[in-house]
Amino acid sequence: MHKAQGLAGVLALAGVLSGCGGAGEPWPKRPLLNEMTKDRAAEGAPKAAAPAADATRGTILGPEKSAITYERLVKMPEPGWNIPRMAMPSPDGKLVTYLASESGDMTMSLFAFDLSTRTSKVLLRASDLPGSSKPLSREEELRRERQRQRAMGIVAYQWAEKAPVMLLPSSGDVFVRKAEGAITRLTETKEPELDPQICASGERVAFVRSDDVWVVDVATRKETRLTTGGPAGTTRGQSDFLGQEELDEPHGFFWSPGCDKIAYLEVDEREVPEHPVLGYRGEKPDLMMQKYPAVGDKNPKVRAGIVDLKTKKTTWLKWPAEAERYMVRFHWAPDGNSLYLQTLDRLQKRRALVRVDAKSGETKELFSETSATWLDPASFKPLDDSKRFLWTRDIGGHIHLELRDIATGAPIKQLTSGDWDVQLLGRVDEAGGRVFYIADGKEAPLDRQLYSVKLDGSETKRWTEEPGVHYAGVDRTAKIVTDIHSAKDRAPKVVIRELGGAVIGDLTLPMDADFASLGVRSPEIVTVDGPGGVKLYGSLLPPRVIEPGKKYPVLVMVYGGPGVQTVLNMWSPSLLWQHLADRGFVVFQLDNRGTSGRGPAFEAPLYKNVGHVELEDQIAGLDAIAKRSYVDASRVGIFGHSYGGYMAALALLKAPDRFHVGVAGSLVTDFRLYDSAYTERYLGSPKEDAKAYEAADLTKLAGNLRGKLFLLHALMDENVHFQNTAELIDALVAANKRFDLLVFPGERHGYRAPAARLYATQRSIEYFAENLR
Repeated sequence: MHKAQGLAGVLALAGVLSGCGGAGEPWPKRPLLNEMTKDRAAEGAPKAAAPAADATRGTILGPEKSAITYERLVKMPEPGWNIPRMAMPSPDGKLVTYLASESGDMTMSLFAFDLSTRTSKVLLRASDLPGSSKPLSREEELRRERQRQRAMGIVAYQWAEKAPVMLLPSSGDVFVRKAEGAITRLTETKEPELDPQICASGERVAFVRSDDVWVVDVATRKETRLTTGGPAGTTRGQSDFLGQEELDEPHGFFWSPGCDKIAYLEVDEREVPEHPVLGYRGEKPDLMMQKYPAVGDKNPKVRAGIVDLKTKKTTWLKWPAEAERYMVRFHWAPDGNSLYLQTLDRLQKRRALVRVDAKSGETKELFSETSATWLDPASFKPLDDSKRFLWTRDIGGHIHLELRDIATGAPIKQLTSGDWDVQLLGRVDEAGGRVFYIADGKEAPLDRQLYSVKLDGSETKRWTEEPGVHYAGVDRTAKIVTDIHSAKDRAPKVVIRELGGAVIGDLTLPMDADFASLGVRSPEIVTVDGPGGVKLYGSLLPPRVIEPGKKYPVLVMVYGGPGVQTVLNMWSPSLLWQHLADRGFVVFQLDNRGTSGRGPAFEAPLYKNVGHVELEDQIAGLDAIAKRSYVDASRVGIFGHSYGGYMAALALLKAPDRFHVGVAGSLVTDFRLYDSAYTERYLGSPKEDAKAYEAADLTKLAGNLRGKLFLLHALMDENVHFQNTAELIDALVAANKRFDLLVFPGERHGYRAPAARLYATQRSIEYFAENLR
């Protein structure tokens, strides 16, 4: 499971990485299952639900009643989401470059929109780069898992900040493209170059190879090894599993503005327990002994240093006292003399901003904040005047923006306030004395709009007009906006426009040729009065055909965990929903308390209460839609993957009278088996808060199973280990409960093989159709 932050995580759910950079989020929640014996009644197996009277029982139709075939269901991206992504202006301001598919699939090419001619053209295809068909190394595969990266072809690029030089990583090698279009291959070794980054001047590229930090000169291709290695089990320049998976820290090194120093992490995992991850791909077993810090285990020992490129000498950060800490969100001061980072204690209740003297390595804690629950890393931007910085924090239960003094950390001015949240901190326009940010609307909390506020706290202004969700990036001159926007009833558009002015270019790609024939309908946004009067938001798609007097089964689509918001006013065609509704299901989804997007006060009830507040809210949502005449509350299925898989199994085991059929994929069953950074954030210490862990343990509820439960898990899941499902299997066997199981031998947490995704989707749908009819 992964804690995505802000709007980037929302777009990742739609398969989009775009604009101002993207963050991944949990894999598309498409559970997998196995079809087992259909006729269980003779064997004494429990029935999923008491049948309603024949006169009111709405019929579940066959797959032929939907225009959306199983094959169409698994085609990626979904209709409308074949859009440009990772759009960014060139340093000279002449181009806007972006990635897009020429064939409508997930294979990306590099495009450029010329701002003077207002035309687009292909700059580069993956086939133009030597070795582009080389298979991924294990290290690269795992990084893609951490980032939820499904695209192929050219999947990333980076402009140098101050020169028209572009970095192009491809198949473990490093290429650069000069302004005139010439491509230079900088590396060509058997070992992959991980996480390459170009410095601001475009003169050098740094990367990690063989667990050390290297730099290569763009002009001469001369390589220099900056770190000298260490014992087996240590790495330099890479963030560890916890950083990449749970703390949204994909990078392990950070260029200084002057291109002369690099701050980097050294990770020592020698004392971290190992977990075997065994899978089967091809002819031979695949065994990986993964360093995995579970709850209460020893975390990696991480220290940070600053290496000087001339001397190759590392100055290690000096701390006044040794204490376990997470180090995240590294930022260099504009003058390169200081480095800033945030620290979190192990339980993530205390957050501090630290300044580091780049010459001596001395650290100074500018200020700290504490919480009774948990704190996420804040958004931080130092201003070019080297006197102030921008900071986000919890103010009145919502995330807001303030200006602080860089020397002391003291607050200068609170810039935003109200019952809404700053979702993403964007461009700072110091010449204009303002900062841009994405926030939810005061009147439309499920929308996202681009705003700016003056640095003195005056003149808040909204820059986007269309209702819905906008993911808008502003260029360095604060004159041009690249905007991806959509609404639940409006497919995405990607436009380049003058800030507050006319459209310069429309990059929107044609809608899928078969879209009109699919009969896609927009879900209804519903509000639910939750426990204690809290307002909850859900999405509802009723059956396409509702016969008078008939009642139809409900299928609850659930994630329910922290870090994810699923209900927004954005385009979500969800062909799975459409297919199910075509066949006679009422499809429903609800964001319960604990989910993201509505501020810390909405998330806080989850703290040490995992497995209770989420289910309580989901039942409230079920009660609300059950008031509709066509809803059959005696036939309820629930469908989830990852945290959603936990929720699906929890619903069947804890509320068996309300939920009758469940499909639970890649689920945590006992949070003591999951990783430390994620779990301790929400459940506390496994020793001091043992009762919270016991209450969330599904294996203790195995004897409650009355409905139909399918468990599914990939053997090579290195995120939520198969051990979770194995322990629930043992508990169900001990309780003599019937259940179904499917194991994917060669898949990980997100199922990538097309055949596996097709099989999973078809079996999932048919299992619900058979057991809720």
